[in-house]
Amino acid sequence: MLFVQQIDLIYTKYTRGSNFANMRRSIRFLPVEFDKAKITEEILFDKAVIYQSEDGLNLHERSRKTKPLGENAFFDGKFSDFFGNRIFIKRAENSYEILYTDKVQHGWIKSKFKLTDSTSGRIIYNERHGSYFDSPIWYYYVTTFNFVCTDKENFKPKLFFIKEPDHVFTDMKKLRYSGNR
Repeated sequence: MLFVQQIDLIYTKYTRGSNFANMRRSIRFLPVEFDKAKITEEILFDKAVIYQSEDGLNLHERSRKTKPLGENAFFDGKFSDFFGNRIFIKRAENSYEILYTDKVQHGWIKSKFKLTDSTSGRIIYNERHGSYFDSPIWYYYVTTFNFVCTDKENFKPKLFFIKEPDHVFTDMKKLRYSGNR
């Protein structure tokens, strides 16, 4: 079974200073509240959105979603947005292959790592999303994906609290990542 956590941390130009960047770097994982008896599918997906303002970091409670995903969440050659338009998961023999694309929904899809039983991984990337139609403020996103491959019986609220996962890919933290790695 694969457990996936996506954390979108949204900030603006007003919080780009180093003290704010240190706050953003401190968010790598969050606890997950979910009834173990409700885990019925092969993937359990948890998503959280955090807004950073000059007052600090604020978890957007209405955006918090935890749900089991079925077969249609696996990558079958067609683009989907289950995992943020850049991350895709393929089932391989006794493992899960984690793929990414450097361009949203139309770049080359590259394999980053494979997860087997009792292994974990993390992908972090940074994007500039532009501004909304009624606001001149630019919005930036730091997106963190945590992956843990383990049995359903090993699920616990602090499942993603792994400081050093087995596989880490942070090259896409740079806003102008070329995709060559």
